[in-house]
Amino acid sequence: MTRIKQWSWITFGCLCVAIGIQFLTASNLVIGGTAGLGIVLDHVTDISFGVLFFIINLPFYFMALTQIGVQFTVRSFVSVSLMSVMSDLLASFVSFELPHPLLAAVVAGIIIGIGLIFLFRNGSSLGGINMLCVFLDKRFGINPGKTMLLTDIVIVGSATVVFGVVQVIYSLIGIFIMTGLLGRYHKNSPIERNSDNLEEAEHDNQTVSSM
Repeated sequence: MTRIKQWSWITFGCLCVAIGIQFLTASNLVIGGTAGLGIVLDHVTDISFGVLFFIINLPFYFMALTQIGVQFTVRSFVSVSLMSVMSDLLASFVSFELPHPLLAAVVAGIIIGIGLIFLFRNGSSLGGINMLCVFLDKRFGINPGKTMLLTDIVIVGSATVVFGVVQVIYSLIGIFIMTGLLGRYHKNSPIERNSDNLEEAEHDNQTVSSM
């Protein structure tokens, strides 16, 4: 029953994020991470966001397997797959256009933030840059915050070329709302918890070996 409840909340979280993404794409707005990259590529290619998002995330699963764990990686793979399918289905059958991009940014920021909270609290994620951050931190000692900032700058910067400065400004408002919700209402993400557990395990092993 607990497992069913967990996957029900994960599915709900994926649906929320998929809806939020559609509000963004309908108003030519963007977000950070692999979802943002998928939105940008969706507008410059003939490939749907769902397919792009699924493909973009594939390389990051190896990093998750080696640095975070199998169960988390499997849940994230399923979550990315669900969100990809949901996004394309919603785009085919529902219109998400709103009267003004600012309204779309606010609505999308709230809905995506809620969806990510449910995913994080149930031991899953939508893969991507977070996995890269953990991998680079563990392998090369690169600060995760710097990695996240740099990748978001590149993605949002590319969005400026595709959508224009005004749309990116509206997008930043949505990103601010989303991150504000995450910071206020969710505990450490599964990536952070697994990273902390790995560090504790490594510390324990070093202590035992030195005794």
